[in-house]
Amino acid sequence: MSALSKTEALEVMEDLCDDTPFFERFKEPLQCWENRLETEAWLRAGFIQKGGKPKDEYPLYSVLGSATWIENYSLSTGLVVDMLQIPISIFNESDISFTLPDSMVSYWIARDKPKALYQPSYHGQIFTLTEIRSLITNEFMDKIDSMIPEGTIPYVEAQIWNYEIAKN
Repeated sequence: MSALSKTEALEVMEDLCDDTPFFERFKEPLQCWENRLETEAWLRAGFIQKGGKPKDEYPLYSVLGSATWIENYSLSTGLVVDMLQIPISIFNESDISFTLPDSMVSYWIARDKPKALYQPSYHGQIFTLTEIRSLITNEFMDKIDSMIPEGTIPYVEAQIWNYEIAKN
């Protein structure tokens, strides 16, 4: 969506919108667009503050490891989701950042601080490659479901800020 003009992005969101967990976020396309821009400004500034050197204006969004929920939901509904695995070892600190969970959800939780969900160690935080390597353990991944709002998808989002690495 970030690569599109506002008009194009709104049209795509309107076309994709439905009541499924994947696409219901597009029910308010203008609000979704504005939230995306605000989140990306926060991501970029936070990444640079931590020493990141984004080569591109906005990141390519991806999932660290796997997202079992996405895979299972896709299979159960017949939605085709292609996966591309890129070894994390090809990235360095200046090319990739991480949020828990999805960056838009993490940003929202940190901004609004809902008592039942807000965990300041995770929400509203942008993690570096070194930080995420020390954070992600089996125990941590086992409790990730309890750290996000009901109805959102449990995963660690990776933001790739250098497209050339991913393309190669």
